[in-house]
Amino acid sequence: MSANSHETNVRCSCEAAKNFVDWYYRQVNDCKSISPGYVNGHSAYDKAGHPPADICINGLVVATPQEWEKLLEQQRQAPKQPDPNKRRVRYEVEGFDAHVINADYRFGAPQKMLDLHSTTDGVRMMMTVVVSGTVYFGTGRNKADDYWEKQTFHDRFILVPNWDVLERPGTKHGRKYLIISHNYRAN
Repeated sequence: MSANSHETNVRCSCEAAKNFVDWYYRQVNDCKSISPGYVNGHSAYDKAGHPPADICINGLVVATPQEWEKLLEQQRQAPKQPDPNKRRVRYEVEGFDAHVINADYRFGAPQKMLDLHSTTDGVRMMMTVVVSGTVYFGTGRNKADDYWEKQTFHDRFILVPNWDVLERPGTKHGRKYLIISHNYRAN
């Protein structure tokens, strides 16, 4: 790999990781669906026979992104906060790191994508993103006494290109990378 392609991969993986992290935790904090961020149900991966995303939450294997969303909803309904209007869970990212695993990821890629993009333009990357931060439980008014608990969390994601979105030139909407593996720990 030339120095230029290495620099491109570093820059592209950092930008992609930032976009992904911003989107993912905004979705979680706003109680919106995160399921579209996983490979499950994306046509290019379904056609190629890709297995569903591997999801492990605090050591528990979770079969689908929808099951993870149910666990997040249970987290929001924590019993220690009796008033349902004051139950809040807020994830605050303190840092993240991204590394390219494979600059030439091809699984499920349409031939058009292989013809248009090389390993040097940062489009066909498989990467790992490691996120750390704090999850707060409470009313969410930004005062220390409004929270009844806080925990550190660590998320590890492996992301692959979203061929369904990248294949359409000029597409500005949709996740450019999808989760194929997710490991979450809170303590």
